[in-house]
Amino acid sequence: MGRLMRWYQRMAIKDQIRCALILLSVCSAVILGALSFGVSKYTIEKNYKEFFTYNLKISNQIADIQMDNLIELSRNLLNNARFMTTLKESNENQGKYFSSTQSHILESVCSATTSQDMNIGEIVVMDRTGKLYSYATNMGESRNYRSLKIEDSDWISQIEEAKGKEVFFGWNVFHPERETTFSMGKQINSPKNGEFLGYIIVNIRKELLQEAFKIYNKGYESLCCMALVPGAERDIAYLTGKEKYQKEIKSQYEELGIIDKSYVTAELHNSITGWKMVSAVKKSELTRESLLIGCLICMIILLLVALSSAIARHISEWIYRPLHKLEGIIEEVGEGNRNITEEFDDSEIGRIGTKFKTMVNYNLELREHLLSSQLKEREAELLLLQSQINPHFLYNTLDSLYCMAVIHEADDMAEMVEALSKIFRLSLNKGNKLILAKDEVEHVCAYMKVQNFRYGERFALDVQVDDEVQSCYILKFILQPFVENAMYHGLEPKMGNGTIKVTGKKTGDDLLFTVEDDGVGIGDTSVLENGYGVKNVRERISMYYGEGYGVTFESRPSIGTKVTIKISAVYTKGEILDEKSSHSG
Repeated sequence: MGRLMRWYQRMAIKDQIRCALILLSVCSAVILGALSFGVSKYTIEKNYKEFFTYNLKISNQIADIQMDNLIELSRNLLNNARFMTTLKESNENQGKYFSSTQSHILESVCSATTSQDMNIGEIVVMDRTGKLYSYATNMGESRNYRSLKIEDSDWISQIEEAKGKEVFFGWNVFHPERETTFSMGKQINSPKNGEFLGYIIVNIRKELLQEAFKIYNKGYESLCCMALVPGAERDIAYLTGKEKYQKEIKSQYEELGIIDKSYVTAELHNSITGWKMVSAVKKSELTRESLLIGCLICMIILLLVALSSAIARHISEWIYRPLHKLEGIIEEVGEGNRNITEEFDDSEIGRIGTKFKTMVNYNLELREHLLSSQLKEREAELLLLQSQINPHFLYNTLDSLYCMAVIHEADDMAEMVEALSKIFRLSLNKGNKLILAKDEVEHVCAYMKVQNFRYGERFALDVQVDDEVQSCYILKFILQPFVENAMYHGLEPKMGNGTIKVTGKKTGDDLLFTVEDDGVGIGDTSVLENGYGVKNVRERISMYYGEGYGVTFESRPSIGTKVTIKISAVYTKGEILDEKSSHSG
């Protein structure tokens, strides 16, 4: 790079100007082309996601309608008196098989059910004693399952945990190797007394999902649609598309659990099955149009380079002519001829020639101007130092406001100003990161006093911090953010008054603080854990106290939320020890 710069500096000015203009035009064209290409590529991918997300919603709705029908058919069995009576009698019979009469009744009921939906491939009924009955819609579906130890299967446990709600599996639970069907299981409970009677397994043909995904645009060669089963071992319930891309996506998902970035994906959650509906297409296929745009941009760049070269040559020669004239005059002055008779035009170079005539005066003016600039700069620095606000000025101002409020008997205003003054003083803490626990508690109390002034004393603060804890040094701002969260997210949405309870105790070498509210609560605590203030406190605790310390959340809707902060009462890091000693000094 240095050699290139030296070569450039040795060039004539007109050549330097020409190279600079060409380089500028080329760089501008390349940057503009890259931005255009990037925007076109981003727009194409964005439009794909929007378009296929919309199609995915339609497919999801189609699947929901078909799944709802299957669920309704399975629930109708609970209202079939003959079916329920047969199961109850079978449970009372200690035999190994359903009787011929019972089998005939089950066949009649299952036949009527399967005739209402062509997606049903097989219905398997099992009572609680383990007796099995299987009904298939054609001769190829039914299997003898009596040899299987079904009661030990994981899917039975999942059905029992659902307590009568339908459970969808991404495979055939009896024969996982069969890829043409998937299963829906349900525990049968008596609607009269809730008595457990057995199970029903419906094996559903995957043509149901095929019909749902038929609305997709087939113009993309690499387009694949799939239904993924969360919680399963990277199980794919359904996958459609060209075989080449099916294998690639299946291999990626089974090995890594994700589809790599060479694909653009659109995703949607199915509320009935709990599955994730996904469509994916190769980025390279989406960017064909952007590649065409890129080729067009390259051609434009080449044309710009040629055009800019011609223009740059003309401009450089036009600029260089007066420079050549000025160069000759300077050489004459250097040889001792100071009588300059040439006249200059009003261009920039002409004005340089005119100023050259009075070079000495210009140098004197420049020196005076430099001295003046230095003086003004020094004055500006002094004014800046004088205008900086001292924190003590802020404290004194708040104290003055407090005194004026007391004089005018504005007690509420006086308390407000006093609390605000404490908040500022404790927040600054003389620049130290550590603070006494009692000062942090005082900070929280002052903060709640200010907020209660705003909310009309709606919120009560109950502080129960042990005396041995209050004399310990802790990082500042590890309680106030959680008190603020409790007020805004827990108590403010609640009707009526609320209470925030802050406790602190010492257990061995650790300090445990809790911030608990009786507010609205929340079902998903991850919403609380992702807040900016919470992340900040966690990072600071991790940085200064190390592993084993941090923040945990407990929350129940309509009950409230509890936050537990665990930190060390013994400082092991030199930085913290130094800050503690400096604070105490």
